[in-house]
Amino acid sequence: MKIITRIAALALALIMCLSFAGCHQKDEIAVTIEGNDFTAAYYLCALVFADGEARTKVDEELSGDVDAAAEGIDYHKQSIDNKDFVTWVEDTAILNLKKVAAYKNACKENKLELSADTKSMAEYYAEYYWNSYGYSSYLEPNGVGLSTFKTYMADTYYSEEYFNFLYGEGGEKEVAAETLKELLVEKYLIVDMIEVDFTTLEEDEIAAKTDFINKAADDLRAGRKSFETVLEEYVGPDEEEETENTVTDTETPQPKDINAEILGDEDTEYASDYFADTKDMKIGDVLVKTLDDNAGIVLFVKGDIAGDDYYYDLLVDSLRHLKSDEEYDEFITKEAEALGAEKHKYAIKRLKVKNIVYPEVTE
Repeated sequence: MKIITRIAALALALIMCLSFAGCHQKDEIAVTIEGNDFTAAYYLCALVFADGEARTKVDEELSGDVDAAAEGIDYHKQSIDNKDFVTWVEDTAILNLKKVAAYKNACKENKLELSADTKSMAEYYAEYYWNSYGYSSYLEPNGVGLSTFKTYMADTYYSEEYFNFLYGEGGEKEVAAETLKELLVEKYLIVDMIEVDFTTLEEDEIAAKTDFINKAADDLRAGRKSFETVLEEYVGPDEEEETENTVTDTETPQPKDINAEILGDEDTEYASDYFADTKDMKIGDVLVKTLDDNAGIVLFVKGDIAGDDYYYDLLVDSLRHLKSDEEYDEFITKEAEALGAEKHKYAIKRLKVKNIVYPEVTE
C-alpha cells in the first residue's frame, strides 16, 4: 500500500508539474523589463519564491490563531498588505524581476561584469541549494529546472556587484572606515572559549569537568595560567599538537589569537546565543556560564576584536551590508518600481499562483 501511495503521489506531482511546464515552450519569454527578457521558467521561479514569502507572512500573522492552525490555513483566502494573497504574490514576483532588471542595467551602465570566479561560485551554490537544501523538491514540480535556477542565482550576484560599486571603497556612497570599525565592536566580539556538553556524561564526569572549568577560571583571573595552557590541559597534548599543526599556511592571514572564536549579534552571520552573555564583559574578563537544564558549562575569556586588524579585514563586507543594506534595498526598490513590465499573456496566462504545489511533509 505504501508503494502504491508513493507512486500515486509521484504521478500527481508529475501532473501538477505538467500543468505548469507543459503549457510553455522552452525559453518562451514571459516578461520583458527594460531590455531584460525573463523566460516563463524564470518567472515561475520568482513566483514560487514570492508564494513562499507570502505563506511565511500569513503564518506569522496567524501564529496566535489556534483555530486557523488546527483547521489548516487556506492561504489563497488570506490577504497581505491590503491585497488578496494571489495578487500580492504576482505583484511581488514582478517587483523582484524589476529589481533584477534595475541592478543588471545599472551594472551594464557602469561596465560592471561578474568575474569568472563569481559565476563559478553562483553555479556552485545553485547546485548546492538544489541538491542539499531541497530546492529541487519544490521548484522542479513547478516547472523550474536546475539550469533556470542557476541563471536566477547568478543574477542575484549582480546586486552584490552594484552594491560594492556604490558602498565599497571609493564608491559614491562609501561608508567611512571609522564608522565600520565602530559597528564591528557593536555587532561582533571574540572570545577564547571551552564549551563542555554534559548530555552524554555520567554524574562523576560532570562533577570533574565542572571542577576543572571553575578552577581554570580562577587560575585565568589570577594570571597563574594562560588560556593556551588551560586548553592544552583540557584537550590533552596530542589533540593540542594536532590543532597547532593545522595552521601551516603562513601566506593566509591569521588572527593574533588562533584560539579566538567570533560571536555575533542576532542579525549577523556569526549570530550566537552567547553574544548577549559576553557583550558587556571587559577585555580579559573571565566568565563561567552554566547552561540551562544542566546541559553543560562554558568558559569564556573576552578578547579584543578591535585590536586585531584581521577581523576588520575579514568582516568589512558584512559590515558594509549591516550599515547600508536597508538604504540600498530602498534605493533599488524605488528604481524598480519606476520600471515598466511587459507581460506576454500567451506565455504567462497559465502560470497561476493557485497551481503552485509543495512537496508533502512526511514525519
